[in-house]
Amino acid sequence: MFKKLEHCTDVDNAGVLTYPYHYSPHPSVIEAARLVREHLDEFAHNQAGRLVAVLVCRLADQSLGFITACDQFDTPDSYFEKTFWQQLPAEKLKPLNTERIEKAFEEKLQAQEKYLRFKDEARARKEHRQQQRASGVFNRQALIASSQFDSGELERLKLKYILALQAEEAARSDFQHRTHVAVENEWKRRLESIRIQNKTLRSASLLELLSGYLNREDLLKGILRSALPALLNEAYCEGVTPIAMGQFWWGPVASYDARGEGTFYAFTRERHEKLLEFFLEGERLEKNQLALNTFKNWEPDIVYEDNDLVAFNKPAGMLSVPGKLPVNDLYSIAMKLYPQATGPMLLHRLDMATSGVLLFAKNKETHKALQAAFAHGSVRKRYIALLEKTPKKNEGEISLPLCLNPYERPRQMIEYTYGKPAETLFKVLNINEKGQARVAFYPKTGRTHQLRLHAAHAEGLGCAIVGDDLYGHPSDRLYLHAEAIRFIHPSTGQLLTIEAPCPF
Repeated sequence: MFKKLEHCTDVDNAGVLTYPYHYSPHPSVIEAARLVREHLDEFAHNQAGRLVAVLVCRLADQSLGFITACDQFDTPDSYFEKTFWQQLPAEKLKPLNTERIEKAFEEKLQAQEKYLRFKDEARARKEHRQQQRASGVFNRQALIASSQFDSGELERLKLKYILALQAEEAARSDFQHRTHVAVENEWKRRLESIRIQNKTLRSASLLELLSGYLNREDLLKGILRSALPALLNEAYCEGVTPIAMGQFWWGPVASYDARGEGTFYAFTRERHEKLLEFFLEGERLEKNQLALNTFKNWEPDIVYEDNDLVAFNKPAGMLSVPGKLPVNDLYSIAMKLYPQATGPMLLHRLDMATSGVLLFAKNKETHKALQAAFAHGSVRKRYIALLEKTPKKNEGEISLPLCLNPYERPRQMIEYTYGKPAETLFKVLNINEKGQARVAFYPKTGRTHQLRLHAAHAEGLGCAIVGDDLYGHPSDRLYLHAEAIRFIHPSTGQLLTIEAPCPF
C-alpha cells in the first residue's frame, strides 16, 4: 500500500533512478524514512533492529508516495510490504547441507585441544627437568629422552592442528564457492528462461514465474530476503513510476554487527544483484560515482625507493589492485612505471577508501622475503584514524574475531565460533573541538576491515571511523590513513621505517 509524501512535491530526477550500490539518499527517500522510523518507534519499539528499504514512486495522480519493507524474517505489520521470502510457504524450503564443514570444525577443535593440552604438560615436564638438573641428582639420558620426546610430539600435534585448520578453511571455502557458483548459474538460467517465456516480465509476479524452482534454501536465502526487489515488483504491478530508493537501519544492532541508527546503507551486490538485474532492466540509473576515473591523471606519490623496493602514498578512493570498476589502480600504475620488475610486485593491500603507504617489491627475491615477513607478523604498521566520538579508554588492545558476512559482502562481522583471530593495539593521540578522537592503530593481524570494525563495534571502541559508510556514517572520505610501515630490509638487514604523513 502506497503512503503519500505530502511534503515532497518538487522532485526533479530527470527520470533517473538511484544507483543502488552507491548513492546519497534522495530528499524524498529521507522524508519517507523519517515517516517509517516514526511508525516503527511507535509500534515496534521492543522488536529487533532491521534494515528497512523504501521506494518512492510517482503515483497515477502525479503525487509522490512510497512503499516500504523490512529486510528480515518477520514483518511487523501491514504498514510494510512482504519480501519474496516472507511470501514463501515453508514446505518449499530445504536446509543447507553443512555436514562437511561441521565435521572439519570438530576435528579442528579436537586437534587444537590435544595440542594445547600437551603443550601445557610439556611445559610442566620441562620445569621438572630444570629442577632435577639444579638439584644435581638426575639421569642425564632420561632427561634427554624426555626432552626429545616432548619436542617431537609437540611438533607432530602442532602440524596435525595446522592441517586440521587448513582442512576446515578448505571445506568452508569450497562450500561457499560451490554455493556462490550455484546461485550465479542458476539465477542466470532461470531469469533467461523467464525472458523467453514472458515478455512483460515486470508486470508479473516473480513468485508465480519461479513457482517451479523454489526448492533450495541456498539459492533463495540471501536473494529473496531482500526487500527492494519485492518493492520494485509491487511498483511495476501497480503501474507506478519508481523515483528513488534507499535503505536504512532501525533499532538495536545485532551482537555480531556495527550499524548506525537511521544511517543509510548501499544495497549489497551479493544479496541484490541477480534480482535487481531483472527488475531494473530498461531503467535509467544514476552514474556510479565510484566508477568515475578520478585518478586518470594522477602523478605517482613515491615516499621511498631503492633497488629492491618502492613505496607509494595511495590516495583515498584509489583501488590497490584492478577490480570490476573501469578505473586506475595503483598496481597497474606500478607495473607501467617498472616494466623491468620481476615477479609479482604487490606485497599487501589497502581498502579503496583508505589512504597511505603501499609497498611494492621490484624483484622476486625481495617479494618472497617480505611475503614471509608479513606471514610471520614481523612487519609493523601504524594507521591514523579520526573517530566519530571519544572512546572510553585511551589505549589498549582489541581482540575480536572476524569473518565475512556472506549475504552482505563486503561487510565483515564478529564471529566467535568461525571467525579468524583479529588483534589491534590502539592509542588515543588527541581530541578535537568536536569531541572526535584522533587515534593510532597498530594491527597485529591483517584481516579485511579489521580496523574499521574494531573501531565501530560495541565490544571494540564503539566509535566508528569518520566517513565509514559500511560501519558508521558517510562523509567526504574515510578518515583512515596507513601512516607508517616498519620491517627488516631483506637486502641490507637494517630496520626500515617508511612513512607517509597523515593528511588530516
